[in-house]
Amino acid sequence: MHNRYSTHLLPQRERQDYWREVIENAYFPLELDFRNPNEFHGHLSQWQMGGVGISRMESSATCFKRVKQQIDESEPYFLITIPAQDQVRFSQADHTIVCNPGAFILERSDLPYEFSYSKDNALWVVRVPVSLLQTRIRQPERFLYMEFDKSKGMGNVFFSFLRTMVQQASYTNEAAHDILSNQLIDLLAHSMENDDRVLMSNEANLRNVHLRNIEAFVRENIQRSELSPDMIAVACNISTRYLHKLFKDSDQTVSQWIKELRLQSALNDIRAGNRHTTLAEIAYRWGFNDQAHFCRLFKSRFSCTPKEMRCVSLKSSR
Repeated sequence: MHNRYSTHLLPQRERQDYWREVIENAYFPLELDFRNPNEFHGHLSQWQMGGVGISRMESSATCFKRVKQQIDESEPYFLITIPAQDQVRFSQADHTIVCNPGAFILERSDLPYEFSYSKDNALWVVRVPVSLLQTRIRQPERFLYMEFDKSKGMGNVFFSFLRTMVQQASYTNEAAHDILSNQLIDLLAHSMENDDRVLMSNEANLRNVHLRNIEAFVRENIQRSELSPDMIAVACNISTRYLHKLFKDSDQTVSQWIKELRLQSALNDIRAGNRHTTLAEIAYRWGFNDQAHFCRLFKSRFSCTPKEMRCVSLKSSR
């Protein structure tokens, strides 16, 4: 899905109200303060690809405010903002950061914030459900309010892939969009975890070294049905008690995180639309030995059975 919005053909007196409506439909309710109301212009292109929303916005200087009364979300999002022309200023939860072109930042949609730029600007915004990013990075909140480099390394790979996805969107179907959006999230996770500014910051302490080791081991062994906290602790040379303590400040236990990883991986396989792979094979591949148990967990998480999800995916790929 690709939508375009522009103030170009509108009388100046109608542009501000129109743009407020565009922004609310593209993202969520926000308060907008225009630096030069009588000269405002804006253009926005929006793509929905799988579970990821992507937009490119060009506009005059604007301040966007998200206030507590506007927040009512069943599914919160992470926003990845990538300025392309001039710096942006972002404030949330007592943190303030200035992000320059050549970098990107991670934000939460379900907390009040203020976001602004003082000159004409162009920027990319990627919207990822919190639950989806949590399957790639345990506790992604630790990367909030940090500036990540997109000019080189994995950051550049992530941004280049993002632009390629958009350029080829009209030539790819919904099944391909699911695959591409998952790959984009994987690249985002790698780019943040391997950014020099993260690796050299105070966050790169012993605790985070343990967390990276845990994440790596779990992802490498997620298909093993016997994967357990005890096995993870032994492999990572820590006690099981310390493993649980590392997860204490997140909203998931170790076992809940493993279950979510498995269910999301199974969902991705089902959406890929390979009719030659049975649902039982998919369940077994991701560590579920009991298909009935897998079906119950899947329906509880995604509000439909694996069979129903497969039917929808096969229809959309035709």
